[in-house]
Amino acid sequence: MEHIAAFMLLIACGDDLQSCREYPAPAVAYETVEQCRAELTPALRSISASQTKSFGNCVEIDPALFYEDVEIVWDVTREGGLEVSLEVINPHMAVQSVAHADITASGSQETGRELN
Repeated sequence: MEHIAAFMLLIACGDDLQSCREYPAPAVAYETVEQCRAELTPALRSISASQTKSFGNCVEIDPALFYEDVEIVWDVTREGGLEVSLEVINPHMAVQSVAHADITASGSQETGRELN
């Protein structure tokens, strides 16, 4: 079985950033975050050819989440950034793991992991 370290999220929006939708990524998952980031710019270019505004991010995955039901939650901010988080969908789990990544319009990325 392959180790999954990251996935790519691609979002395209209209001018007003009110109507946005997900686009398929070139791969379902990546073994390294670096592999994901290497494909991010070309993927964004292909979306930008047909969409007014496009956003993308490589989100690091905690391998422990592979066996959990998780929900991908994303939001395009007014400043033109893309916020992405993974939320565990398991009310019986005492410790909730969350992977989180933010990317701003300038392209800088912040990642972190929280345990509640």
